[in-house]
Amino acid sequence: MALTRRSLLQAGAATIGVAALGQAGVAVASNGLADTLRRIIDDAVVQGAAPGIQLAVWRDGAPVLAHAAGKSNLETGTDVRVDSIFRIGSLTKQFAAALAAILAGEGKLELEAPASRYLPAFAALPAFSVRELIHHTAGLHADEAGEALPGQVSQQRLAEAIAGQATPFDFPPGTAWQYSNANYVVLGAIIEAVTGQPLAEVGRTRLFEPLGMSRTAFDHNEDIVPGRVAGYAFGDGDPPRLQNGPCVDVVQGGGAGAMRGTAEDLCRWHAALLDGKVVEADGLRAMLAPAKLRDDRLASAHRARPEDAAMGATEYGFGLLLDRATRDGSLIVQHNGFFYGFSAYLATHVPSRLTVACLCNADPNPGLPFRALRRAVFADVLAPAR
Repeated sequence: MALTRRSLLQAGAATIGVAALGQAGVAVASNGLADTLRRIIDDAVVQGAAPGIQLAVWRDGAPVLAHAAGKSNLETGTDVRVDSIFRIGSLTKQFAAALAAILAGEGKLELEAPASRYLPAFAALPAFSVRELIHHTAGLHADEAGEALPGQVSQQRLAEAIAGQATPFDFPPGTAWQYSNANYVVLGAIIEAVTGQPLAEVGRTRLFEPLGMSRTAFDHNEDIVPGRVAGYAFGDGDPPRLQNGPCVDVVQGGGAGAMRGTAEDLCRWHAALLDGKVVEADGLRAMLAPAKLRDDRLASAHRARPEDAAMGATEYGFGLLLDRATRDGSLIVQHNGFFYGFSAYLATHVPSRLTVACLCNADPNPGLPFRALRRAVFADVLAPAR
């Protein structure tokens, strides 16, 4: 497969549609929750949703359940473990957004500044702010067919390629909302420009090491990673035949989707973020505030694609979907991630600090357990089915 901006940036494009799943209400009672969750994961593996699945649940910053089922590699027959390492796709976005919030809090990055202040390649284009990139209201077009990108290019070069697209924008900046991985690739390049360091190094020193996330990193194809899981796609046939996922340079996912990690580390991440250990109070409020357009309407008031109407009242913050489909309107922050052979889900009910993370080594498909997990874990707080 030729590596083009289309093939790179379409990975994770289905994120929003799947992240909105499960809003129909409660299907599983909370009694015996651990057994219920294990059964959901085990059944998904048996039914072929993914060769292997990893699950973690935390409450109040502490683990309450870790479970793994199936195979991390079908060729070697290796089992998935609770510390096996998966690619996490678009869950990367909340880490990139948090890094931007940290730099803003330190006065090193101005969120309202035009992106062209940090990336001159955008100087000749209509202006959009760093915050608009984070909120997916910048309007950047998400792919360009036919042009292959060389391997091991910098985030700056990727941003330049996005700036040079024949159609740079899908709508005028600030006038609508549309999920676009291009926004976060450009954000990653801005982080590198501001810090003078590779994005992977900024993430390691500012987030992963301080928070004890020892199995989380911005990934590189060349890395030797003990416990790394192999990713799988679905080919032809009925049922579809499993096959190795395509070999794609994950670095080119940048701030949009280049990370790897474990379910336990992802729960640890949300615990630290929501407990104020990542950004100060004002920064956290900004991360959890819904995106707005330039006319001060909520971004959900004008979604550029008609199919995004399925998101309902779900808003978007700093790399986080803000879901209030709860009995009392309390907040669940969540996101999905997909990257060539991998699918991921992370969600936390903010008031109770109840968190679920699930990682799968297969492309998106209807059998993934994310919907069932959401219904089961948050059964006590979700609004009844309509």
